[in-house]
Amino acid sequence: MGARNLMSHAITVDDLPPSTAEFVRGEGRARGLADVLADVTHGLRTDEETMNRESRGGPTSDRYVVEMLLTPELLIVAHRQSDDAETDPGARVRFHPLDQLEVTLPTAGPRLAMPARSIPVTSTPLGGARRATYQLPIAIDADVDRFREALLQAAQAARA
Repeated sequence: MGARNLMSHAITVDDLPPSTAEFVRGEGRARGLADVLADVTHGLRTDEETMNRESRGGPTSDRYVVEMLLTPELLIVAHRQSDDAETDPGARVRFHPLDQLEVTLPTAGPRLAMPARSIPVTSTPLGGARRATYQLPIAIDADVDRFREALLQAAQAARA
């Protein structure tokens, strides 16, 4: 069994590595969108590191980066395994239209012995074939609370 370390903090478009920003813009263009980063109002980055114990060769570590960027019309979620989308062939980005996005809030009760470590969103991303729930990883932080509140307000405004 391994350990999991999450760190989240607010970001702006200027905080994205240049190759990641271009990757996100390119994926947006491929879906017929104008510059998807032009209208970002809020951003959140989560760095996740998992330590795995190996029987031979010692422990290993995996690092994942998730950036969530909010515009008045979209939630943009970029995933990659390194700081540079150019060096991660598995990097991906999803564009979730806010007018059909559902955000699940944690509920009080005995099941929540520990604080929530994700923001569950249900959506059919642009170019996606079906509606699904995505668990966006987060740490417990004031920046996360501000982002979640902005996301809820933006989704509500888009549906109105």
